[in-house]
Amino acid sequence: MATIFEALAAVSAEVGAVRKQERNKMQNFNFRGIDTVVNAVHPALAKHGVVVVPELLEKELRESKTAKGSVMVNVYLTVRYSFFGPEGDSVQAVVAAESFDSGDKATAKAMSVALRT
Repeated sequence: MATIFEALAAVSAEVGAVRKQERNKMQNFNFRGIDTVVNAVHPALAKHGVVVVPELLEKELRESKTAKGSVMVNVYLTVRYSFFGPEGDSVQAVVAAESFDSGDKATAKAMSVALRT
């Protein structure tokens, strides 16, 4: 069986770069969405026996206002991802993520950013 490092190397070699295939027409930029990343990476993770487990380490909420006066929720997260390999060994990565939302989706958006990172 492969170690976690060997398994992750195999996943990386199999998946390669995930291109920015989606377009934000309002703000005129390309991006790679969470669905694109998960759909590209999941089959290789499963094939090579890698399981990813998130752990929320920190969460901070703030409110701000847009130039037009709308209230935005700002979320700042620190997330630890543990990658477990087929032998049961693991490696961790800690990432910071942030998002802004006018509704109730700021945390979900930040978690998507953390996972893509």
